Amino acid sequence: MEKVNAYITDAPGGTVKFTQVNIDDEKGNVTLRPILTGICGTDRGMVKGSLSFTYNPEGYDFLVLGHESLCEVIESDSPEFKKGDRVVPLVRRPGDCPNCRIGRPDNCSDGEKHEAGITGLHGFMRERFKDFDFNLVKVDDPDLGDIAVLTEPTKNVVKAFEVFEKVSQRSVYANNISTYEGKKALIIGTGSEAFIYAFMSVDYGFDTYILNRHPIEDNKIEMCREFGIKFIDSSKEPEFPEKFHIDFLIDTSGDPGTIFKYVRKMNYNGIAILFGTNGKAPKTEIDGEDIDYIIERNITLAGSVDAARIHYMRALDYLSKWKRRHGEAMNKIITGYFKPGDIDLFENKPSGEIKSVIRW
Repeated sequence: MEKVNAYITDAPGGTVKFTQVNIDDEKGNVTLRPILTGICGTDRGMVKGSLSFTYNPEGYDFLVLGHESLCEVIESDSPEFKKGDRVVPLVRRPGDCPNCRIGRPDNCSDGEKHEAGITGLHGFMRERFKDFDFNLVKVDDPDLGDIAVLTEPTKNVVKAFEVFEKVSQRSVYANNISTYEGKKALIIGTGSEAFIYAFMSVDYGFDTYILNRHPIEDNKIEMCREFGIKFIDSSKEPEFPEKFHIDFLIDTSGDPGTIFKYVRKMNYNGIAILFGTNGKAPKTEIDGEDIDYIIERNITLAGSVDAARIHYMRALDYLSKWKRRHGEAMNKIITGYFKPGDIDLFENKPSGEIKSVIRW
């Protein structure tokens, strides 16, 4: 392919540039143009050089950024897709382990998978690129509009709740009428992923709280009201009553000090899903009493990363359902549209940001 403008970094060292690149070994039977690409904490962490697990594709001294995308088909040799179709490309591509071979590279057991825009595979923040049809999920609901760019972060949430459901089977987790009513879920963080986790938590029936260490902007407070989420500013107010216990903890911050502060407030048979990554987060101390607390209460700590094709499909269903239920409130998750070439966006988060996107 000829040169295209793209956002690139040098993984894992960091930095970001918007420049022309030539990727001459790209294969695929579908050519795509990004409509929107989202920016998340992973992108910013890579630019800062704080994610040591990232790396450039073999033979390249750079990595094209971008794993959240909504694309348009501009050329197709596939019977599955035609010009003008809107699609979401899969981020994680399989290696050859047993999980990868059955279509679950999200559970890769040998680390030989690749992730677009993160580990060894160029991402989607470029003017156009090729891909194979089996790596694409079609967006069938025309009413989703720009919200379809949230498919990638939403599929992570769908996968994490799948992990929750499996782990919860170790005990009688639901209440005495087999629902989660009365159970308390706490999500740490107030970024887009945290809000999507909170939406799903409310959908499951949890009494849902979202927490940050500082006040949040009015648009986020309004989002909480619309979806029935309770916000906690841990810097200003008593966080919980003495006998308040968390049944389900979800972390999107990657900060170990914050995580273990709230693990110590978890209920018997509680489940914590760790999702956030932050290799530069400050160290924290864990002592024997922390371990005793986890063991004596049968608390499960589980990491969850990425997802499989089925989770993308379910994510689109959830987004359609939430859009029908909440209408314009869903559109407010996208708090800023930016043009290609903006570099500051990767280094400085805009005020009130839930999700910033680049419109190509």
